[in-house]
Amino acid sequence: MKTLRIETLALAVAILTCGCSIAQAVKITDERRLVSLSSVQMSPDGKLAAFIKAAPDFKTDTRITTLVIVDVATRAARVMTNGKQAVSSPHWSPTGDRIAFRSQGDGKQDQIFVIRRDGGAPVEITHAKHGVQQFAWSPDGRRFAFVTQDDDPNQEAINRHDDVFEIRNDGYLINHVAVSSHLWLVDADGRNARRLTRGQWSILESSGPFVGAPSDPSWSRDGSRIAFTQQATPNASDSDRSQIAIVDVKTGKVESVTTEPRYEYQPQFSTISDDIAYLRPHGPTPLSVMDVFATTPQLHDRNLTEALDRDITGFAYVPGSGDIVLQGNEGIRTRLWLRSATGETRELNLGRLSADDFSPAKNRTVAFVGGTMSAPPEIYIAAPGASSPVRLTNVNASLARQKYCRVDEMTWTSADGEKSDGVLVYPAGFVAGKRYPLIVWSHGGPEAAAVDRFDGNDSQFLMQTFAADGYLIFMPNYRGSDNLGNLHEHAIYKDPGAGPMNDVMSGIDELVQRGLVDPSAIAVGGHSYGGFMTAWLISHDQRWRCAVVADGAVDWRDTYNLTEVGNMAWARDSLGGTPMDPESADLYRTGSPITYARDITTPTLILSGTADQVVPISESFALYHALRDRHVQTRFYGIPGAGHYPDDPVRIEQYDLLIRDWILRHTK
Repeated sequence: MKTLRIETLALAVAILTCGCSIAQAVKITDERRLVSLSSVQMSPDGKLAAFIKAAPDFKTDTRITTLVIVDVATRAARVMTNGKQAVSSPHWSPTGDRIAFRSQGDGKQDQIFVIRRDGGAPVEITHAKHGVQQFAWSPDGRRFAFVTQDDDPNQEAINRHDDVFEIRNDGYLINHVAVSSHLWLVDADGRNARRLTRGQWSILESSGPFVGAPSDPSWSRDGSRIAFTQQATPNASDSDRSQIAIVDVKTGKVESVTTEPRYEYQPQFSTISDDIAYLRPHGPTPLSVMDVFATTPQLHDRNLTEALDRDITGFAYVPGSGDIVLQGNEGIRTRLWLRSATGETRELNLGRLSADDFSPAKNRTVAFVGGTMSAPPEIYIAAPGASSPVRLTNVNASLARQKYCRVDEMTWTSADGEKSDGVLVYPAGFVAGKRYPLIVWSHGGPEAAAVDRFDGNDSQFLMQTFAADGYLIFMPNYRGSDNLGNLHEHAIYKDPGAGPMNDVMSGIDELVQRGLVDPSAIAVGGHSYGGFMTAWLISHDQRWRCAVVADGAVDWRDTYNLTEVGNMAWARDSLGGTPMDPESADLYRTGSPITYARDITTPTLILSGTADQVVPISESFALYHALRDRHVQTRFYGIPGAGHYPDDPVRIEQYDLLIRDWILRHTK
């Protein structure tokens, strides 16, 4: 990995290369023109790429989504759906003559639809009462396997208002018993739907505590078996109790195929063998990098990516081979690697781009959504050995013509020897030797990273608007981040705040020593774990002009007791036990910023979604009252109906404007 260090010569060059000015700079409302791209899928012959295009509509406060296919050779694009209903999850048929996708059916639930490659009206295939969550074509294209939720077993009693239910590992907003999801089969023409699995367990329904997510069912090459992630219960906070299982398509018999009934995710059958690849943490605890493991008829639980010391956040078999494309954060970019069946791994050349969704073709080219903080997302093709990726789309051309500020990677070493890196965005019109106000923005996760990408809930676009206003932006990858290997990621074990703070403060001190920062004008903020980091920083240091704690964890006891989607397991396996375990109970107190709230003097903006079940809003209330009762300047805004981050265009813009106004007011 090439690392760019900021030396005197580089600073002088920056004056010439920053490439933006205040008059030409981006502003918050420019994001209204951002077209998001997702779910790219290569056709079986590798000639076409299908993807979902989503454009914000501020009049209706929705995103208009359409299914689009683009010709790899000519770059000609064709819109396949009319945008009247939301579409997602495109899947090519095995022969490539049809595309299946999810959209709202007659029953107002997501169903499988199929449209021919050459166009026409989509045909609704399923009529699942509770909608379709995930699905996959069978290898012969004659059937679909799909996941749908069961009926509530107590529905008749509920209709009589006899609706008291048992709460287990569920989120604080739960209002009914957790219900399992299971596999079904249906013919490709919509006939003969039948249930395939049943039981008190469930198909995985929510993301894992560290890395790992719900995934489509995966068929064996002969169509006789289907692999899936089996969750021990349907309760949302049990997403760590997951293992890889297969079901016999004829008999419905389910069996586990791995030896570890925890933290296993996203199984995929090879297209040329009986191997099943899947994600699992690679020791010494679940707070470790995720690797791709394979279970085979000859050898169980073989680590395929141990030599690549990075968190593997996604992978896919290359059709017709045993090769696998891998995705993970490397430095300040999200990279793709190609691992051959013989074990050789090489990085695909993406240039400066960070890759989001990706899909390989038989010829080993890979389509992906790529972008940087100065290049809005487009669809690209990367090929092994190619000198650079090829852009296929131009949907964000108007945004691409804007002027953006320079982005570099910064590396430094903390006082205890921990090596970290981060994203540094220079202010508009940067002049060497001048000291600038600084915004320190910490990413969420923490098993994630600040990367050079255009959008996302770590506020990369928002940070570009601040740079346009003359701020230096520092986005640190403190220990616990997933972009620098297992030792860096695992260093946060039983140390949620002090160690990461050392990394952040060491990075700030280095920027001050380099003469870049006005030490009297530093703002700090972040979302999710970035909100935790912010609360920890302002409770242990008072140098800040202002702070933003957005959906931030401040009390690990609430995180453990009230969360819905895996943070109970995250807290337990990161802090070394539960709040009731003698060896870990004290860390739930000493590792929580709320314990030190009496030491906070920084003016603090608090934001939270009113329906956040990842970091409960109770934590924001606790921080707000702790500050208000001590007469610390604070404002607390709730985002109506939002979960862990707003997902509608109007509220996303309101969220960003609140942050901008707060920081500008206190630092200008």
